[in-house]
Amino acid sequence: MGIENLIAKVLASGADLSTRSAVRAVLSLMGEDAELADQIYVELKNRAYAEDFAKVPPEKRAVFIPQCLRNFRECQAELGEYGFECVKCGRCPICSIIEAGERLGYRQFYIAPGGSLVKKILKSKVPKGEIKAAVGIACWPELAEAAEKLSHLRIPLQAVPLLRAGCINTLVDVKRVEQALSLGIGSGVRGSKVPSIESNPTPGF
Repeated sequence: MGIENLIAKVLASGADLSTRSAVRAVLSLMGEDAELADQIYVELKNRAYAEDFAKVPPEKRAVFIPQCLRNFRECQAELGEYGFECVKCGRCPICSIIEAGERLGYRQFYIAPGGSLVKKILKSKVPKGEIKAAVGIACWPELAEAAEKLSHLRIPLQAVPLLRAGCINTLVDVKRVEQALSLGIGSGVRGSKVPSIESNPTPGF
C-alpha cells in the first residue's frame, strides 16, 4: 500500500493521531508496518500546519538545516554561535537552499550540528517573537521529534526528509525544500499545496 493511501486509511480510522506513539498504535492495530509511524506523523503535521505556516512572513520563519548536508571534505563554513555559517561555496545543497530562501525573503538559516543547538536557538528566539514558524530538514525520526516539540511551542513546521540519511554527505530534494519555503508566498499565497511525498524526488546535489 502506498504511503498516501495508508495516510488516508489512518485518517479514516478516526483515531487519535496527535502523537507519534498514537500513530504507531493505530498502524499496529491495522496490521500495518509501525516503522512508518514517524513518516506518517510528520506528513500529517505538515498538512495540519500548512495554513498557519503560510500566514507567517518569511523573515519570521527559521530554516533548520542539518550539518550532515555539508560537503564534509571541502566545506569552508566555520562554526558560530548558532551553527555553521555558510560561505556559499556551492559545493553542497546548502548554498542552493539558502539562496532560494533569501530570494523569498528569509533571513534565518541555522546549520545545526545537533539537537541541543536547535533547542538553544528556539529558547533564545521564540520568546522574543523572532521565530514564528520553521522549515526543518532531517531524517524521519528527527523530524517527528521536532514536530512534537514545536507543536507544544505553537510553532508551525514544514518538514522535508533527507533522501539519504547518515552522519555526513547526505542528500535532500532541493525542489521540495523550495516548495516548503515558498508556501504562502507570492503566487502560492492561497493555492499552495504541501508537496506530495510520492512525487519524483530530484536530489539537489
